[in-house]
Amino acid sequence: MPLNNKSLAVKLPFRLSIMTIAMLTALNVQAKSTEKTHKETVASELESIEIIGQAPSKLEEIPGSGFVINKTTLDRQGSLSAKDALRTVTGVHIVDEDVLGRRFNLGIRGLDPRRSARTQLLEDGAPIQLAPYGDPSNHYLPSMKRIDRVEVLKGSGQIMYGPQTVGGAVNFVSAAIPEEFGGSISAAGGNNSYYDTHLRLAGAVNDYLRLSVDYIRQEADGNRVGQHQEADDLAVKAQIKIDDKQRLMLKGTLTHEDAKMGEAGLTSQMFRNNPRSNYLLNDQFQVRRYSGQALYENDIADDIHFSTNIYGNYMFRESTRQANDSSALNNCAKRGENDFSKAPTPTCGNEQRPRTYRVFGIEPKLVFNHDWFGVKSEATVGIRGHFEWADRDRYVGNASPTDTTQGTGRNNHGRDRYQDNSLNTQALSFFTQNRFFLGDFVLTPGVRVEHYTQDNINNRANTSETSEHTEALPGIGVTYNGVENMTLFAGVHRGFAPARIDDVLNPTTQVLSQVNPELSINYEAGIRAQPLSGISTELTYFRIDYDNQIVNEILIGDDKWVNAGKSVHQGMELGLRLDSDKLFNTEYNYYLTHSYTYTPDAFFDSNVPNANIVKGSRLPYAPEHLINANIGVETPWGLDIRFGVQSVSSQFADKENTLLEDATGRQGLIPGYTTYNVSANYEVIKNLNVFMNGYNLSNKKYIASRIDGIQTGQNFQMMGGVKWAF
Repeated sequence: MPLNNKSLAVKLPFRLSIMTIAMLTALNVQAKSTEKTHKETVASELESIEIIGQAPSKLEEIPGSGFVINKTTLDRQGSLSAKDALRTVTGVHIVDEDVLGRRFNLGIRGLDPRRSARTQLLEDGAPIQLAPYGDPSNHYLPSMKRIDRVEVLKGSGQIMYGPQTVGGAVNFVSAAIPEEFGGSISAAGGNNSYYDTHLRLAGAVNDYLRLSVDYIRQEADGNRVGQHQEADDLAVKAQIKIDDKQRLMLKGTLTHEDAKMGEAGLTSQMFRNNPRSNYLLNDQFQVRRYSGQALYENDIADDIHFSTNIYGNYMFRESTRQANDSSALNNCAKRGENDFSKAPTPTCGNEQRPRTYRVFGIEPKLVFNHDWFGVKSEATVGIRGHFEWADRDRYVGNASPTDTTQGTGRNNHGRDRYQDNSLNTQALSFFTQNRFFLGDFVLTPGVRVEHYTQDNINNRANTSETSEHTEALPGIGVTYNGVENMTLFAGVHRGFAPARIDDVLNPTTQVLSQVNPELSINYEAGIRAQPLSGISTELTYFRIDYDNQIVNEILIGDDKWVNAGKSVHQGMELGLRLDSDKLFNTEYNYYLTHSYTYTPDAFFDSNVPNANIVKGSRLPYAPEHLINANIGVETPWGLDIRFGVQSVSSQFADKENTLLEDATGRQGLIPGYTTYNVSANYEVIKNLNVFMNGYNLSNKKYIASRIDGIQTGQNFQMMGGVKWAF
């Protein structure tokens, strides 16, 4: 039944207000009661929300595989972006698209990496995708320069951090605020017009207030001629000690990005003649994102901890493009039959896609110890209210290709309003988990219940449809620590990924087409061990049995998502680190890190004739082998040098497993490739470091993906800089 937009605008905030008031009232009552029940003073340090934690012992208890990239590793590797840091984690597949990593494409255990839509991305425990339930694509990541560590959780414990609970959860933990005032200044530059600057000021104002400010500016050319990105990132964070029992963290971020690049890739002929060519010189992409977060913590008693996480963000993203994909390049300027050496003046059309996303959520959580069942236990109980308002517009017309004026309107610079759609979501989730400490065993059952309602509205046609989904997602994990320096773990859980919408209208309902939610059963078993001092390793077997997996269907001019029936993901992960100073007591530490993911089974497990899917065909963008290895040396006088290799085996670009490349470059096998990188970090004097990083040292020309045409991989990039801490 058609939904009146005005009534919708009143209904959603009203429900939101009632729920917020109820939860905050409960929070306030709980806070007042602590003054009577708390007996001992606890530390006033307030950490950002973690999903694993810093202590090594935490990994002994989590129900499944996990990995933490700590601050030391991030500093020494000097990661250009999150994609470079996360490539060191087993099971993680990163697909290049832009130099700064703002178009983030991450897949875990054979899942499609496109826009990281099947991985739960968090910053300090708050979801950061555009609209986690309605449009879980990613166009924002915090800069690694203001992140202390990155946590990756892949086992059954991820059901605590929905709605995506299939591949894993990645949490970016912001830097803590020190007691003493200080800061740092860093600057770096390199080829391809690369430079970045970072200013950080942080410290205590008084006994009750600590503040930090981070400002980062980055700029770089793209992987193809004429592409360029500029990004500004500002973060302000406060830690407030209310009393010895209560703490409050407040954080606000601002991100602006302006990029001269679109999404259309190259045709096969263009790539063969010049992999760095670019014929769409007027494409633009803009991001404006503002976010806020409040984290309240209350130590009710020695063994009872209460917290409430409130988060919200506003994001506007807009692409102004001359072509949607490489199939439309034939409509551009005429050129000589064999002249692909330079880009001619383009005469093709101009399309604009402004989109606005507003997200708000509140999540109270209680963690407490008990022995209700005669067993020492730790329980976690929480509930989250989450709300999304997504507006998607599209203008198509005869505007000049050089007209990059941005903004919305009924007739936007000669373009006709082709789409005016809204997708509004109200979600309520409940989660609980209990850790039973049974001697050397830790048994962790848990469940997450997701319930959400979506209104899918076509504002042009005044049509709409409402959908409602409820899913219970149980999971159980077990760890065994009965052998010294070794942890065995195993788990199984129900995976879930919400439905997502296309860019095309359903001809029957006249609203945006929408696929069904994905469900899976995830299994894993593994071992974490430190058999000798200086050797640490993790070996994990995994299997994902999917129902109704979502895949991208090749269309001209649009993304089209289809449910592809059953599929299987199965393989092994191996992570290893060796340190000679601990192993052989050497003065210099010669170290080796290695992550290897083997996914021999990533295939459709049912025939879906209407989607042209044949049982046994391999899933697209699921390489069989992923390797990331590094060898380096740390000197006692402050120098750390690392040389690395990254290798990705061949992969299919479509569900039909097409081997031969077509003229558009969108179909065909993606050949495997290997690239090399290097980094060096040297402490000249105390608190003064110089650093250098190099990527794709051989300047290999390779295909990163065929989405919307051939997307060229990372260029050769060298950068160097200096950092002074004070």
